[in-house]
Amino acid sequence: MKEIITMVKEWVDGITHLLLSFVAIGAISEIIFGTGMFGVNVIGNLTSIINKFGESGFAGLVALLVLVGLFRK
Repeated sequence: MKEIITMVKEWVDGITHLLLSFVAIGAISEIIFGTGMFGVNVIGNLTSIINKFGESGFAGLVALLVLVGLFRK
């Protein structure tokens, strides 16, 4: 059972890193070319997510810190 959990965790970690790479590539392409990849406004979407955390006050700050802690693992 431990082996299955480890395999699933590694698989999810791999997909997470792949998706974060796509976000980074999308942001860089939007900066360089002025448009996002496949018509997606990556920087605008990231800005709106950050603004939503800011509107929530202290609870938003705590939630953001929790998310950053999860991504660092």
